[in-house]
Amino acid sequence: MKNQKQRVDFVDYWAKYVRTHSDKEWSRQQNVIINSCLSSTTITAEQFLKMKDPERK
Repeated sequence: MKNQKQRVDFVDYWAKYVRTHSDKEWSRQQNVIINSCLSSTTITAEQFLKMKDPERK
């Protein structure tokens, strides 16, 4: 139960954060996270995008 409450609290926090910050700031922060994930792997950005969307050329 405690874990479920923590998850709900986090969702509430994040929803408020998204509503109170600009799209530009939100996008910049997500870009940092995604680039960090991609830099710690052996696949390229193009391979990652292809994996997410197999129809991508």
